[in-house]
Amino acid sequence: MVDDLLLISPLLIVTVMGLVSLLVGVFAPAGSFKGWLAFLTSFGFLAALGACYMLWHETSAGAAFSSQSFHYSLTLDHFGLALCGVILLGALLATLTAVHYLPAQKSDHAEYYALIAFSALGMMIMVMAADLLTLFVALEVMSISIYILAGFKRDSSFSTESAMKYFILGSFASAILLLGISFTYGATGTISMREIGLAVAGGDAHSELALFGMVMLIVAFGFKIAAAPFHMWTPDVYEGAPASVTGFMAVGVKAAGFGALARLLLTCFGAPEYRDGSAVSWETLIVILAVISMCAGNLMALAQKNLKRMLAYSAIAHTGYLLMALLVVPASSDGEQALNALGGGLVFYLLAYTLANVAAFGVAAAVGARGVEDAGEEAYAGLAGRDPMLAFALTIAMLSLLGIPLTAGFMGKLTLFGELLSSGGGEYLWLVVVAVVNSVVSAYYYLRVVMVAYMQDESAEKPIALLKSAPLRVAVGVAAILTLVFGIMPNKAINASTRAGYSLVHTSNPATYGARVSAAKPAITSTVEPKDVAHR
Repeated sequence: MVDDLLLISPLLIVTVMGLVSLLVGVFAPAGSFKGWLAFLTSFGFLAALGACYMLWHETSAGAAFSSQSFHYSLTLDHFGLALCGVILLGALLATLTAVHYLPAQKSDHAEYYALIAFSALGMMIMVMAADLLTLFVALEVMSISIYILAGFKRDSSFSTESAMKYFILGSFASAILLLGISFTYGATGTISMREIGLAVAGGDAHSELALFGMVMLIVAFGFKIAAAPFHMWTPDVYEGAPASVTGFMAVGVKAAGFGALARLLLTCFGAPEYRDGSAVSWETLIVILAVISMCAGNLMALAQKNLKRMLAYSAIAHTGYLLMALLVVPASSDGEQALNALGGGLVFYLLAYTLANVAAFGVAAAVGARGVEDAGEEAYAGLAGRDPMLAFALTIAMLSLLGIPLTAGFMGKLTLFGELLSSGGGEYLWLVVVAVVNSVVSAYYYLRVVMVAYMQDESAEKPIALLKSAPLRVAVGVAAILTLVFGIMPNKAINASTRAGYSLVHTSNPATYGARVSAAKPAITSTVEPKDVAHR
């Protein structure tokens, strides 16, 4: 049991930090926690990041827990640890941006840091979940915290509207997810992802019910990862939520959503007839969502002049690119081709996307001092003259999102597109062409931000004072520097993400990982036969 607690130490550290923040909000005098609570929470995220790093070097491709409760609820592998690291890095940097931003917005409340911690906890459990119930509970822990954070500016009708829209559509997505879980359970008689995978692969599942459940699960995650046509909440929520919240939401929710979706599809529906052998295969659905997301996100972003709203449509487009990473997983049983496919594209792309968005939304927070909610062009016009460091960081973020060489975003796209071409034998060449064309289209609105920051004069009629915050500048600077580092020297990061992808293929294969750990652990058998449930 003690060994299991060590294996989940990153989760425990984040949980403790959330509880500490709640207690501070209850017992500490009002205003006495300013500053130090943010640094304490940041230290907790850093400690959890260190725990992930230690577990990375001590964990095999899929470590088994000694107790049944952990074994049947969580999967500890390099894929989950890598995405936990990405989530914690985003939470750490986003928390630093809030140190002076929240007081400037008159929203400096202790529960902010508790909600950040609990939302990060939900995200981390999502990418490690081994059964559908654990996945749903983790998703709701994340979602409820994010709903509240989106409306954290209590006196702002703009922020309240943002939270209400997110809550309504998020609740709708959760209902669809429950519907998908119900049909999947009805088809297989279990909620364990590995047992679902065994039932599906062995032909013991009711195929029509399982397919319907799979479609409902994909639709539900489409809402969470902001995939078109389920993206309608994204622009308004990104624009209305506080900038520090939007920055964390943009990176954390996407990393958690893609991690959970990848594990769900490969573990539960990895059989060829569900992946690419039926009329409603999940590969076909992923291709459709990818194309619509890339085209819709980039085209709608062209007309946006508000920085936060433009980044929202950019997030939709990047969802399309990330969905392509799910297609590079080969059907081969040895997993060798997967070693050069999924991990190098998906995890590294999420890392690059996280760093670029933290820098961009950090700048949006800096230009939104003194309660200003609008991040239009007048807010960052002439930024190079007012603050060259922030202008440079914003430029690096935009170039990385665009995919310019020497940035992490370029290496992410290069790796992802290359893997898709090599693993499919040219089957998805047309999809890569569509992605490249969309990347070219995105140059207009990304480079426009750089042009406004460097070549447009500051508005004399509506001057906006920049937020003076050393922690914010540190967070933005670190994100920009790491974007360049991983763009110039990406080998170690790509190798680590490739290792993460291999571990996902290993732990999601019921014939290897599931059978091995089942032999060592007492099985939990369902009292209802899957076929009886399916035909009842």
